[in-house]
Amino acid sequence: MFQQMLNASRAILLRPSVAVFEEHERNDLGWATIYIAISTVVAAILGAISFVLNRPYLEQQLRDLQNRLGDQPLPPLASTFMGGQNITGAIISSLFFTIIAFFLWTLIVYALGRLFGGTGAFGELAYDIALFWGPIAVIRGLIGLISIGPVAPIGGLVGLLVGLYNIYLSWLSVRSGMNLSAGKAAAVIAIPIIVLALGCCLVFGALMLVIVGASRQ
Repeated sequence: MFQQMLNASRAILLRPSVAVFEEHERNDLGWATIYIAISTVVAAILGAISFVLNRPYLEQQLRDLQNRLGDQPLPPLASTFMGGQNITGAIISSLFFTIIAFFLWTLIVYALGRLFGGTGAFGELAYDIALFWGPIAVIRGLIGLISIGPVAPIGGLVGLLVGLYNIYLSWLSVRSGMNLSAGKAAAVIAIPIIVLALGCCLVFGALMLVIVGASRQ
């Protein structure tokens, strides 16, 4: 079954379409969960390796920031954002984020899909999403391995492109898993993304205000 899911993932990633999703679709929440769990462990291992490789560069940035500030204390959360975590925290956060994000996203999309008249089963939608969510989590881990030090912005750009592709695959999976039209599937995907983007902007803005205020004291 695992090999079957790998073959389905390969087909979806290389030939994305509603027809390909429907060809490989199954109502199997159990195997969707197993597939995501395995992918999460692999992504967490890659994330841990990336953390170790990036740690010296991030610590140097932290020292440079401290030198510029002189006797002033570091802004709040600066050490966390610039390498203050330990490797255990990096692994746990990777495991937590990938699994929780998968189920949270699937539940939100399923609920919205039902509101828009979708008829698919939750297991079908979860299986469809797992087929690309798991591999993309691993791909992001691989991107982290090559995004070391000065080339990190390049990795960030590649990560952005992968994220956009993920959104496109999500749209296709909703059309297939929830049996929705293209327009309704787009609305189902757009609503949580917009809400999340607004929330991130508010949180980021609040953090910047705190950091700027602390640096001026």
